[in-house]
Amino acid sequence: MTRLSTHVLAALAVAAGLASVSPAARADQPAPASKGGETATSDKNPTGTNLAAATAAQVAEISPANVAGLLNYCVETEQVSHEDGDAVQTALNAKTNAVPTDHAGNMDYAIGTAGQFLVGGKASTLTGLDQPAQGKLCTVVLARSRSLI
Repeated sequence: MTRLSTHVLAALAVAAGLASVSPAARADQPAPASKGGETATSDKNPTGTNLAAATAAQVAEISPANVAGLLNYCVETEQVSHEDGDAVQTALNAKTNAVPTDHAGNMDYAIGTAGQFLVGGKASTLTGLDQPAQGKLCTVVLARSRSLI
């Protein structure tokens, strides 16, 4: 199975994610809404960006390749076990061509491996959430991944 390290792709994914969201859109973006303590603040976000905290509802709206990347992030950060995630990851990568055999790369997948995704042109992140909140969202990512294969 091809699994790309989150450390290898993080810089590329962050740059791509930021490039896809205009500075004006980021400046106008409201503060993330609080729901059960699952908010991300810029001081907690290791990317130093003002990305909104991810929500479970958003996971249903992201591209399959981005879901595959998020699942990779969740497995690599041990929010999803290898036992639960590896077979799903392999099947999802094959079905969505999230990791092309020609190694050309897939930006949605790369962004996901950094714990980020785009919904409606707005970037969101798992990285600023605390561990329990990341775990809950990774459970949603695993369920969505299974539904896609």
